[in-house]
Formats: sequence, structure tokens, C-alpha cells
Amino acid sequence: MKRLIDLTNEEARAHFMKGSSYFNGDLPGYISFEPILSDVASALNGGNFPQFQAANPALSPNVNYSFIANKDGRFSWRPYELIHPVIYVSLVNVICEGGNWELIMQRFRDFQDGVVDCCSAPVMSVDHQTDAATQVRNWWQSVEQRSLSYSLEFNHLLHTDVTDCYGSLYTHSISWAIHGLGEGKNNRGKNSLLGNKIDSHIQASRYGQTNGIAQGSVLMDLIAELVLGYVDEQINAELGECDDIRILRYRDDFRIFANSDERAEEVLKIVSVFWFSVNWRIQSFELAYKNGGIHHAQTT
Repeated sequence: MKRLIDLTNEEARAHFMKGSSYFNGDLPGYISFEPILSDVASALNGGNFPQFQAANPALSPNVNYSFIANKDGRFSWRPYELIHPVIYVSLVNVICEGGNWELIMQRFRDFQDGVVDCCSAPVMSVDHQTDAATQVRNWWQSVEQRSLSYSLEFNHLLHTDVTDCYGSLYTHSISWAIHGLGEGKNNRGKNSLLGNKIDSHIQASRYGQTNGIAQGSVLMDLIAELVLGYVDEQINAELGECDDIRILRYRDDFRIFANSDERAEEVLKIVSVFWFSVNWRIQSFELAYKNGGIHHAQTT
């Protein structure tokens, strides 16, 4: 497997333009998005959609195609969106410009050191496996296997996640994640900032909303990881160096390993505070003990 953040900007562009990256869910094999993405890319010719638009799409509803799919065959429904191809290809062009791609990759490198260990950096297949299968294998190795190892060292595991992570993400926080909170706030609305360009593309596809990003594409997974990494950075700064806990994060799924209820819940409070800053709330948590006991809690 190969991490997306290790690709060159042109390799990343080619990866994002694959049909399986445009929508990474399960669809019949005869459905292919690559022809339309290729045609749009030829029409844009490396440019961005604002150069060609006759009207602001942010003023129109239903620019993206939205639908829901069932996760467990019963009650777990999940919203997905097919981003309008013109906006999608335009955003790929912006992100994959040489300097822009390097800035984003540098931010991911900045996020790597600290007590929060990100295990969900997007990966791609380098063999016969699909990219989705490769991502699952990465999850098994980096989360499940390491969780087993940490369970021998710690006797408490607090497991928590975010309520509607993609749907509630505050889009202005994308600029904070790339440029820092100060620069992002001071230059809000200025199209010279990469973060603002990404933000404006997302708003254009979602009726001008500043809450939520589309779910279902590798490109949006990358943007979500940017904001998650930004929050990790703040949590790391707050916790500092500590040997009494371990934290594994896979997207919005947190596993906090500790040796007492008090320490696990103290860390959860810190995580919650920084999640609040980008409009995220804890959905629930499960505190498991080495002797087999489990404490569940649901939040609102």
C-alpha cells in the first residue's frame, strides 16, 4: 500500500480522478464516473469553475446529488453525496497545484508527532487489491492489531466517536487547519488563501452552507483528515508528552487507553473541548475494563 500523502501532486491528481475515488461506495460495476470526469477536466483545462460559471451555484439547492444508504441492513442510514463533477474537478485542480499540494502535505507531516496517533491517512493500492480493500487492511493493521497490543499494557479502554462527523464539520475550519487559526480568521473570505478556496468550492456545492462536507469521495476524506489532524494537533499540545495513555484515531473514531477511569475521562474531556471548536459533538462512549466490565454512555 502507499499513503496518499506520499504522492506527488500529479500522482494525487490521477488518483482523485479515478471513478472509485470520486465515489468510494459500492455500486454496480457497469456504473463508471470516469468518462464524465475526463470530459469535465478537458473542458476546464486545468482551470477552476468560477472562470466559467454564469451564476453562483451556492445560491442553488441540489447542486450535488444526495442519497442515503443502509449500513447494517436495518436502522443505520448514512447520507452520501455525489459532488457536481464541475465543482469536483475544479477542486482537484486547486488542491493538486504544486505549491498547494505541498502545503497540504506539510500540514499532514506537522500532525504526525504527538500522543494522538492517526491511523486513517488515506492509502491506495499498489497491487491487485482495490483501494477500499487496502484501506480496510490498513485499519486492521494500524488499529485492531495495535489495540490488542495496548490491551496488554493498559487496563482501561475508552472508545468514542463524533456525531455526524462529515455532516457537521464547520467548513471555515478547513482554512484554520491549513493556515492556522489566526491567519484563517484574519483573512476570512479572501480567495488568496488555499483554505478559503476549498471552503468556497464546498459551499458552492451545498447551497452556501458552512456546516458539512459531502461524504463518499476520497477527496472529502482527505479534507476531513485535515481538520481531524488540526484538532489532533491541539489535543497533543494540551496533553504534552505523557506515558500513561495511548490514543489511536481512525477518522472520527477515538480509542483512549489508560489505567484508570479518572485518567480516561480526563482525556475525553480534553478531546471534547477541541472537537467543540469545529462543531463536533461526542455521540457516545464505551469504557471497557480489563476484567471484562463495560460502561456505556450515550450523549446528546
